[in-house]
Amino acid sequence: MNRPLPDISSLRPRGGKRSSKRDLILNVFMRQEGHLSADDLYDLVRREDAGIGRATVYRTLQWMVGAGVARKVDFGEGRSRFEPSFRHPRHFHFVCNTCHRSSEFLSSDIEALIDEIALAREFAMTQAVVQVFGECEQCRTGRPVPVLDHGITERVFARDAMRIAIETERSGLEFYTRAASLTRDPQGKATFERLAKEEKEHLGTLERRYAELLAEDPDLEARPTFLFFKGPANGLFAEGAAELRRGGVTDLQALLIGIRCERGSHKFFKRYGERFEDSEGKQIFLEFAAEERMHLDMLIREYREQRERLGTKRRRRAAAGRSVQ
Repeated sequence: MNRPLPDISSLRPRGGKRSSKRDLILNVFMRQEGHLSADDLYDLVRREDAGIGRATVYRTLQWMVGAGVARKVDFGEGRSRFEPSFRHPRHFHFVCNTCHRSSEFLSSDIEALIDEIALAREFAMTQAVVQVFGECEQCRTGRPVPVLDHGITERVFARDAMRIAIETERSGLEFYTRAASLTRDPQGKATFERLAKEEKEHLGTLERRYAELLAEDPDLEARPTFLFFKGPANGLFAEGAAELRRGGVTDLQALLIGIRCERGSHKFFKRYGERFEDSEGKQIFLEFAAEERMHLDMLIREYREQRERLGTKRRRRAAAGRSVQ
């Protein structure tokens, strides 16, 4: 896959002088996919410039780690490996003790637990590294198993991000369709119908984008999951739709449930979209966050207006009752 590279000038240290050797090493490193040792990178660089020494490559690697351009990982081989950070989401690794291959994943549950513990201990995190060592399925069974590595993770990340967005749209469509059928207030019903229409349109757009993504890589659908987000994977409005199905919900309560769902959805997509490095998956999350923010604002306005309408009706009835007396 041809991956766009960052502007090298923006990656140089502040006040640092331009170095053609460092720029070449950086360029070679950013073109690679997977996890490289320092010796791997040195061999690749020497193919393009035999005059660059091993020490220069090592120093540049350490600078790239400090600048956030590269991540340093240890797969139990007795040497460190490095992977580019640009356009590659932060992630964790399963590492096989037998073949030393790694498989990448990201779990919102693990991240939330780390954040919770760090907050409780007032610990200012700069990086979270989770590596789980064991034996992979292929080494255990002998059967070939697809592994997520750096070269394909970006596409799988976009696939999983789109899957979560699609499930959120589906659960949102169910919620707003059901809310519109239950709501008696004409203006509230119109708001829910408008949101249901928008969810349906957005769902169609996402499904087309998903099909286009799969067309680019016929094996993409079968590759292992990268994003493990339990609740969002089932749709962020699923719980709200279940509340409506149980019945006994008033018009105002339906709006409050919608507000809660939209607020949670916006917070989720914005939080993780901002955490991800530049990638298609990041773009999908931030686009969705912006959409959910608009829906949230619409529901809040409708809730306030409906409360005002109900208050006006009550005041009129009270005034009518006093006039009769």
